[in-house]
Amino acid sequence: MNPIYFDNAATTMTHSTVLEKALELYKNDGYFNPSALYNPARKVKKNIEEVRKKVLSLFPGNYDLVFTSGGTESDNLAISSFARRGNVVATAGEHSAVYNSLTFLKQNGVEPRFAKLNKDGSVDVNSLLGLVDEKTTFVTVTHVNNETGAINDVNSIAKLVKQKNSKVIFHTDGVQSFLKIPYRISNDIDMYSFSAHKVCALKGVGGLIYKKNLPLKPLFFGGGQEKNIRSGTENTLGIYALGFAIDAFKNVDVNFNHVKALNMRFKEELASEVTVISSENASPYIVSFSIPGVKAEIMQRVLDDNGLLLGTGSACSSKLGVSRIISNCGLDKRVADGVLRASFIYSSTLEEVLLATEIIKKCAQKLKVVLK
Repeated sequence: MNPIYFDNAATTMTHSTVLEKALELYKNDGYFNPSALYNPARKVKKNIEEVRKKVLSLFPGNYDLVFTSGGTESDNLAISSFARRGNVVATAGEHSAVYNSLTFLKQNGVEPRFAKLNKDGSVDVNSLLGLVDEKTTFVTVTHVNNETGAINDVNSIAKLVKQKNSKVIFHTDGVQSFLKIPYRISNDIDMYSFSAHKVCALKGVGGLIYKKNLPLKPLFFGGGQEKNIRSGTENTLGIYALGFAIDAFKNVDVNFNHVKALNMRFKEELASEVTVISSENASPYIVSFSIPGVKAEIMQRVLDDNGLLLGTGSACSSKLGVSRIISNCGLDKRVADGVLRASFIYSSTLEEVLLATEIIKKCAQKLKVVLK
């Protein structure tokens, strides 16, 4: 029997229909280089542009899109383009792709500032606004915290930031919200990053949504693909898969409600065994919880042995013990040491939830006896 996989915030299984359709289109003409001028290559280029239109249809307004290799590159492209002087402001709950990029800026004389978190992993808005001043050039606030699922109201935060300093470029990492959370970004948001492998498409493709008038500065130089912003031959198969994923999962509200019901049942079944860190208003796709007194790494291995795969936070920081984000939530040490993350996706089922919670309860009770 295959294990139950509830670590979808780390990566998702490529949906079979998405993969089949992408492969079929790719086999027909996708191997041609989109930059070539003969007819089959021009058809590939046209197909890529159709996917670009599909993505941009989710972001009405004066926006454009550059395809990248994923969320990390998209975040780095945004930061390297505009966080070049003065100070930059972010939350202490940013993904490593943002947090580490900003701390690196110190070498170039740019001052990174990090706002405090609330206990659920959302940003303390007053703390953030207190860091913004006349020398702030760039602000980035994650839309959905990748470890706790906390949703930051980036539209209202961006508006408040720009009321304080209208020249700020505002970016949000939307890797955990793209095709998952019902929303429309406001005109106060200048850039938005996303990744395809978080939404049942393929690894190696993502994008940066940006206002058309913004002068992005390339990370890579070469043949001038993606309007001279991202050189390198396009990942045609990955872009095709992204387009079919949008077709398959564009009914965000229906999927949101389905996953919300699973989330609620998951927490109900475990109410007597765990401490839930994620708030009631968090993304239903992520439940961060703890079994106080049982270290997360031990519990994760035991659950793995019993057929359940969960995360212990960001997969990008899985070897670092208690994560930076959880540490910044101000949790009691016994709780922080035991934090696990269950994350769902569109195809997750109630049967899986019920089996998973039974496994968690059984393993937790055994470990509590052993570790007493």
